[in-house]
Amino acid sequence: MKIGIDVQTTKGQPTGFGFYVNNLVNALKKVADDDKLVTYSPSEEHDLSTPQRWWWDQITLPSMAYHSKLDIFHQPAFSVPVFYKGLNVVTIHDVISMLRGDIPFYSRQYYAKWMPFSYRYADHVITISEHSKKDIIEHLKIAPEKITVIYEAVDNTYRNKVSLSQIDTVLKKYKITGPYILNVGTINPRKNLEFLVRVFAEVRHRNKSNHKLVLTGKKGWHYDQLFELVKDLKLSDEVIFTGYVDEADKPALYHGATLFAFPSLYEGFGLPPLEAMTCGVPTISSNVSSLPEVIGDGGISLSPNDEEAWVKAIILLLNSGVEREKLIKLGHIQAEKFSWEKCAKETLDVYHKILDEKQKSR
Repeated sequence: MKIGIDVQTTKGQPTGFGFYVNNLVNALKKVADDDKLVTYSPSEEHDLSTPQRWWWDQITLPSMAYHSKLDIFHQPAFSVPVFYKGLNVVTIHDVISMLRGDIPFYSRQYYAKWMPFSYRYADHVITISEHSKKDIIEHLKIAPEKITVIYEAVDNTYRNKVSLSQIDTVLKKYKITGPYILNVGTINPRKNLEFLVRVFAEVRHRNKSNHKLVLTGKKGWHYDQLFELVKDLKLSDEVIFTGYVDEADKPALYHGATLFAFPSLYEGFGLPPLEAMTCGVPTISSNVSSLPEVIGDGGISLSPNDEEAWVKAIILLLNSGVEREKLIKLGHIQAEKFSWEKCAKETLDVYHKILDEKQKSR
């Protein structure tokens, strides 16, 4: 079987999509015994604008796939090429763009309208959590039998030991001093970071903590209010914005943290909490969307609207080594349930299944 997969998202400054694609492709190369994998990406090493993204998805990419004479084409992140006549699979990570109105106008036309429209042209859908599957059925009206849930995993580098000198080097790079609470992800309203800053302010007030709050990730949209809130609460020296963090630096950043706090309002999967648990960082997460599937018993799950519960949980973990050690052990157990090898094997099963069904229907 000849499989084509779009790897454009691994270019530029990769975020969640790029990490998913990179790890999936690397794992597929290891488990695809007699299957041939063909990858497609632009020659330029940069992120695509929305118009460039549309042209790549709908014009350039299907033309390349057509000339490769593929058995299966997989679009693992963005829109399905609607004029491509071959068998194709799409990974729908979530439908958040359809559910939230705080996405910029032009991005909303692509993410909330064009992408959902294109999904009807997929022969099969892979999604990354049971929660996302339910959303896809409800909002996209795709039949359940056309959807397969396949969980993501963390990069194997997160399982490696990290030395104190490596941690020190990374902290100096991002100008982080003293103990810190960590959050990882793009800065946008969905991540609920204003809530986290207010919780952090109250923790400092009650606990007299000298911890900093480290918020990593590049700016998404509607981030001005977050920066204003930090100024208004006089926390400019206590809240550290690192900007985009190189993937190679993340394990050390996790290992150096006292705890990981992730009050996100919606996640298709929620990779950062899984990364944190893998690195042995006590984790507090919101209990909405797909996050309970990822966290399981490996962390503390709380409402993303209950500031008092978050304040108490953070203070407990800052002051109790016993509670931290308990969560570290539980987090490791939970993290071991996810692997890219398993993800790749299940993805290959989907390819073979729809190809077999196509051949039988002839």
